[in-house]
Amino acid sequence: MSISGFIKTPKRIYRLSQILQVLVKHGFGHLVYNLRLHTYLPLLNRLQDKKVKGVKLSNGSLAKRVTTVCQELGPTFVKLGQVLSTRPDIIPESFIEELKSLQSNVKPFDPSVARSIIEKELKAPVRKLFLQFGEKPFASGSIAQVHKATLLDGSDVVVKVKRPGIGSVILNDLEILSYIAEQAGKIDEFKVYRPALIVSEFARKIERELDFVSEASSTASFFKNFDKTENVKIPKVFWDYSTHNVLTIERFEYTTLTDINAIDIMGVNRSRLAFDLVTAFMSQYFEKSLFHADPHPGNLMVSKDGCIAMIDFGMVGYVTEDLRKQLVGAALALIKKDLDLFVEIFIEMGVVSASCDMAWLRLSLFEIIDKYYGIPLKNVDIQNAFSDAMRVAREHDMVLPRDLILMLKSFVTVTSMARLMDREFNFIDVVSPFMDGRFKDRMSIDSLSKSAAASTWHATNLIRQAPKELRYILRKIIGGDMQIIMKHKGLDGLITDLDKSSNRLALSVILASTIIGSSMIMMGKVGPLVLGNVSVLGIVGYVFALVMGFSLVFAIFRSGKL
Repeated sequence: MSISGFIKTPKRIYRLSQILQVLVKHGFGHLVYNLRLHTYLPLLNRLQDKKVKGVKLSNGSLAKRVTTVCQELGPTFVKLGQVLSTRPDIIPESFIEELKSLQSNVKPFDPSVARSIIEKELKAPVRKLFLQFGEKPFASGSIAQVHKATLLDGSDVVVKVKRPGIGSVILNDLEILSYIAEQAGKIDEFKVYRPALIVSEFARKIERELDFVSEASSTASFFKNFDKTENVKIPKVFWDYSTHNVLTIERFEYTTLTDINAIDIMGVNRSRLAFDLVTAFMSQYFEKSLFHADPHPGNLMVSKDGCIAMIDFGMVGYVTEDLRKQLVGAALALIKKDLDLFVEIFIEMGVVSASCDMAWLRLSLFEIIDKYYGIPLKNVDIQNAFSDAMRVAREHDMVLPRDLILMLKSFVTVTSMARLMDREFNFIDVVSPFMDGRFKDRMSIDSLSKSAAASTWHATNLIRQAPKELRYILRKIIGGDMQIIMKHKGLDGLITDLDKSSNRLALSVILASTIIGSSMIMMGKVGPLVLGNVSVLGIVGYVFALVMGFSLVFAIFRSGKL
């Protein structure tokens, strides 16, 4: 992918230059240079070659500098940092802790603009839509801001309004990020972090966040899933007041789940609250197939009667039946310390690379299991166990499925919150019934018969297709039509340099010929003539050679290779 393929406007070139200057400023000039993007820096920066190559580093750890870069580059990169903080299987713990500190810190936009967006989207004046509408937003982020309001029927709601123009800003940054990630993936130093995978995942997430209909749909799905659950409350979506740019949902005036003092004042039983919280999430993992992937304290609340409320479904995860079966199998393998089965399950998931040292992987897993095996399960520090597991994943270049990571992180978060409410909370009491139920389902006659039927169908289909496919291959070989396609890797830069060198050489020959030809025309006084005996064609030739010569010199300076 050529950078000129998507940066076609001065606006995008200017934005790319901004990004590169911030990277250089914080000591990542060597990255800019290795990515061959230094030509998009201002001329003064390019002439300061040492600065471009990153010799002069800013203060602070690498993780802190990455966080600062994200903060300076604005909403898209702040969101990227927040996404990175959810991937401990790829990013080291030191980076996770720094990136967690990222906050959008975006000032709210003019309430009159919010009102005009609402009126345009809902096709009616605000006064005819709401009984009351809070002019001052009570929350503001990089993508939207939120206003309190009351509908005409008296329903208390919150109205989320997308920032004007934020979509085009983020999509432009995504284009640039995609190219940078593709180039970074070719550098050994950054290949281990899977930059293209990270940006691809980030693009899917933020595009979903930009479309409020997706969030509304997720909220409605959770509302339906928990509609008959007495101790769990999900906000209702008001579809008549929601569009791609405006989202209106029910408003809860509840207490944050981690406010222990307030919960005690309300007289809510914290032990039961902890049990209900973890039960609600286990139900999402093993029964609903859709789970809240961002259960931080601001998104979980409790009412005076001890009802748990979940809000903000901008980030959700999905548990497929295959993933659920693999999780049950992995848990059983861990309990029995059957490392071969455990590794086999992850190979089936496709997360263990072919180059992985299986003996080392088994040893790493055994060390973790042995570390926690003698500890009573109710005393196991889930956060530390999760960190150890992610460290092993990073060491062995394992990229776990996004939904599995989100599920594990949300489980760690809710169990930690449960233990904050009840120090004696034993998560096994909640987890075991769900695991036992899923294991029984998997081993049931009905489940086994379905698996056997599916396996039989695949085997029969393979046997039936094999002769046909083999005959097709033999015909190709006999007819001389068999083709072997070879693709080079890592030579893009060399080919680009060769193309540039050959083009410059050809231009140099043309310039030399033009100068010689113009000189001959001037000596021969070929007409038309000016100033008595000066050839116009000769002057035109000299001017052309001068302009193209300066362009060639500038291009060589711009490349940084004199």
